[in-house]
Amino acid sequence: MAKTARTATDEVLDRIREVCFAFAGAEEKLSHGAPSFHVRGKMFLMFADDHHGDRRLAVRVKATPAEQQRLVASDSDRYFVPPYVGVKGWVGVRLDGPKADYIDLAILVESGWLSVAPKSYVNDPSAAPVVKRKPAPPLPTTDPALARATLERLSKLCLALPGATCEASKREATFRVKKKPFAYFLDNYHRDGVVSVCARLPVKDQARLVAKEPARYYTPAYFGPKGWLGIRVDARKADWKDIEARVRASYEATAPAPRRR
Repeated sequence: MAKTARTATDEVLDRIREVCFAFAGAEEKLSHGAPSFHVRGKMFLMFADDHHGDRRLAVRVKATPAEQQRLVASDSDRYFVPPYVGVKGWVGVRLDGPKADYIDLAILVESGWLSVAPKSYVNDPSAAPVVKRKPAPPLPTTDPALARATLERLSKLCLALPGATCEASKREATFRVKKKPFAYFLDNYHRDGVVSVCARLPVKDQARLVAKEPARYYTPAYFGPKGWLGIRVDARKADWKDIEARVRASYEATAPAPRRR
């Protein structure tokens, strides 16, 4: 089997591992499909690649609110307040540009590790149990050609509908009418290894379809339980007649009355 070509993301993740595993008791786990680093079950760093379409290759490091504010004020091109955890003081650090500095990152990570590591580890790193590091599994990937073709076909379908607009990022696209979403394109969303189209559908109908055909339909993370059906286009030959019908029905349920056909 041919080896998968390494990407810039792989190289950055290798450097992050070097930094994190220098601290006693550090372990790597997957959190929402992305690598994260813990000590005794407490997280001190999360890896993020184009999180929710933000176009950043970055990490989020545990810090204090004061340190977060200082860093962001000092260099807003490199440091940022990440969503969700930013309110707790975590700071985002971009690693996708010329300003990437792993020495400064190691200093920041050490502070995060110190804030969660047991005192016994801090006072005597040799007291930490030796964590057997298993070879990290490769991050899930998808077929770029399939993803491009899916987005092109979905865009043509959606943008032909009255008043429809599109907001696209590296691996996601949102189709709206009057600012309300009626369809999504997802490519490797939260590293799930899936290329899909999502349309609105009542939760009870969604559950029935997912139970009946789990290889074709699924419930997307986070927004799926709010009434969104995921339709896979990578598991087998996609049924675009079904996709078109569901997207149109989602549009009809979302568009203001004057726009409905």
